[in-house]
Amino acid sequence: MNRLQLLDYGRFFAALIVVLFHYTFNGIVNGKISSIEHIDWIIEITKYGYIGVEFFFMISGYVVFFSAKNRSASQFIVSRAVRLYPAFWFAVLFTSITAFFWGKGEMSVTVMQVLSNLTLFAPSLGYSYVDGVYWTLQYEINFYILIFAMLFLGLQHRLELFFMLWPILMIIALILEKNWLPFMGGYYSYFAAGALFAIAKNKPSRLILILILITLCLCINFSAGKAESLTLHKGVEYSTYVMASLVLLIFTFFTFLNSKKGESLTLPYSFVLGGLTYPVYLIHAHFGYMFVSRYANEDNKVFIYMTCIGIVLAVAYLMHKLVEIKYASFWKRVFDYLLGAPVRFISSKLVGRLLTK
Repeated sequence: MNRLQLLDYGRFFAALIVVLFHYTFNGIVNGKISSIEHIDWIIEITKYGYIGVEFFFMISGYVVFFSAKNRSASQFIVSRAVRLYPAFWFAVLFTSITAFFWGKGEMSVTVMQVLSNLTLFAPSLGYSYVDGVYWTLQYEINFYILIFAMLFLGLQHRLELFFMLWPILMIIALILEKNWLPFMGGYYSYFAAGALFAIAKNKPSRLILILILITLCLCINFSAGKAESLTLHKGVEYSTYVMASLVLLIFTFFTFLNSKKGESLTLPYSFVLGGLTYPVYLIHAHFGYMFVSRYANEDNKVFIYMTCIGIVLAVAYLMHKLVEIKYASFWKRVFDYLLGAPVRFISSKLVGRLLTK
């Protein structure tokens, strides 16, 4: 798939609305920003910024389908590791160092907590994340594991069929009240929707359109269905209609993205903005909470918000250039040795056994 400049803008926009959600609303609600109060008229908009996470998951489904369909299991796992780990390691250390000097209460960290976080599986090891936003990475990893398993079993040619069946299985699970089962609903509806849009890009059909509409219903049911719970826990009213409209807007974005105009759209700095997205997401939350709490008051909070976002963007740019791009070939060799080679070895042994039977 050729790089889609509009998709890079979509990535960056999703990151930006999540940042605004955390800084102007959620950080204050959960007590991690303690020095200032809400700006009432702003939070009427930014309180819905969490929808950026759903947007991310749909983008992931879209991109990963193209990434997986022409790759072996070893190539896929190496590409995903290169994408996830280097920036994540930097972010863990960056946030932990900040927390060492400024952290208190929930945002303080221990050495063992930091070390466990570097694995990306801290909760499985009995430790909390050094930054709460890392919870979304578990959904990403679970999705990658699902795709990796299919590639490892030699089912590359069945990927399209799987993604076409997935929303149907989700509907059945919902009807049978079994949507709590792994991969059978919730945020995974967005991964499925993204993958279906990827299929529709090259093979549009009435069936794919129907399946996309099914995932739209699943996504609205999930995200708009959270309105009552969010209203209760966040202390402000969430509109089911607004949330449903935002989900519909995300689907409209992908519909346009798949059009000839969306595909050919030329946008300035798209490559840079797309590259900044993952680093920005990784470092913005707890660093921002600590920075704003330390320096902001009611008189200067707008300036401190702007300064904080500027610092996050600058650090994210350095992460992208120095950690991800400059050492890209190094990371690829490292993860090919650690993950790619073992996967190829195991695959060859399994094939050898099957051929001798």
